[in-house]
Amino acid sequence: MSDSMNFTADDRSEYSIRIIDGTVKMDCYLMGSITGGTGTECFHTIGLEKVPEFLESMNSASLEDFMTVISKYKQSEWTNLHTKVCEHQTDSFVWSETNWDD
Repeated sequence: MSDSMNFTADDRSEYSIRIIDGTVKMDCYLMGSITGGTGTECFHTIGLEKVPEFLESMNSASLEDFMTVISKYKQSEWTNLHTKVCEHQTDSFVWSETNWDD
């Protein structure tokens, strides 16, 4: 199964979920940065070994069910989904933009 979904929030944050070979991959560009810049980019992967636990936490029976449910998500639900993905991630990368004007 391969599937993807994108969402752009009112604050211009962007979220993307991809299902690739049974893994869950989430990419985000979030407005604001802990280093004073304008945004934070992050990538998270939930590997095969953690997907069943993640699906249980999302009350989903399968990845297909999960994708159907999140297709109706609004902004706060995408923010919460990002938190859930982080809790179950097996790999991640985070980069925060820096404001060099100071």
